[in-house]
Amino acid sequence: MDKAIDQRSGTLSSDPDFALQPANNSIVAVQGLQLDSALAPNIWGDIKPQPARVNVKVYLRNDFSSAAAADALDGSTLHYGNLAKRIRKACVPETAVPSILGVVIDNALGLGTGGSIAEIVVELILPKATAYGEAIHLSESRIYRNDDTASIVRQKYECKRMKLMVLVGVNAYERRGKQPLIVDLSIGGTAIHAAMNEPVVLERFLADIVERTDFETLESLAEHAFISLKGRLNDIKADVVGLRFEKPAAIAFADAAVVEIRRRLAQIDPSLDDTTTNVIEEDVRAVNDSMDMVSPSQPSTTVDARYRTCKLARDEVIGNGKLIDNKSV
Repeated sequence: MDKAIDQRSGTLSSDPDFALQPANNSIVAVQGLQLDSALAPNIWGDIKPQPARVNVKVYLRNDFSSAAAADALDGSTLHYGNLAKRIRKACVPETAVPSILGVVIDNALGLGTGGSIAEIVVELILPKATAYGEAIHLSESRIYRNDDTASIVRQKYECKRMKLMVLVGVNAYERRGKQPLIVDLSIGGTAIHAAMNEPVVLERFLADIVERTDFETLESLAEHAFISLKGRLNDIKADVVGLRFEKPAAIAFADAAVVEIRRRLAQIDPSLDDTTTNVIEEDVRAVNDSMDMVSPSQPSTTVDARYRTCKLARDEVIGNGKLIDNKSV
């Protein structure tokens, strides 16, 4: 069953803390491991040595019951002390980003024994690579088969806690001047890091979009930011994006009011050639334009019928063209 439908029916939680998980997980992790330095773009786009921290999480295929029973380290678990040492030794000063992620993963996998590792998740934190936020986070997850070959690779880019001044709010006093917003941007895909030569460019683009707006609601601001970002995200082959907006001044006795969206991005079937893809996209745009001209909220039965006809045509174009439309996740 489609996940979005499942969520709407109430049988699957959208919250990651409550979403369905495998029955058993045994995890060994090292958190906040300081590296000597990393070569990464600074806020001006120049590749410079800068501080970096690493979080690494290793999901074991089986539990570590034998190590627990003997109260001693054995092949059922992973020596986190050795893991930290291997990572620091392998990540020599000024190792380039994002190759650090692969170096960390390879060294973690090397501590496993015969298919004992099911998944490795690495997060690289660069506090000096962001112009507006607290840090840039580059992450990678690799899921492994029994022969230690990777079956699934996912990558994620995050710019966390961007501090922006924005004119936003429905109250009269909020229209008198800008107020602070805390914005998080998250982008996911299978190979996005290689396409992001200057992550700060995307960060500045988002900041410029948000700070020039004057919406009354965070909901409108979030959707506007998402639509504005879509073209840039297609260039780096991202397939999912998240935006989170915190409004600290909204509620007197709360830390913040929050609006968050997570969206899948349209994906074109790679088996289609460019000509077919362009035709499909033009057809979808044409039907979308037709839908914009009629509103389902109008009382006219004729208008309602036209809207339904347009929507069915749009769905048929998307289905026949193997184009996955934007939808909530």
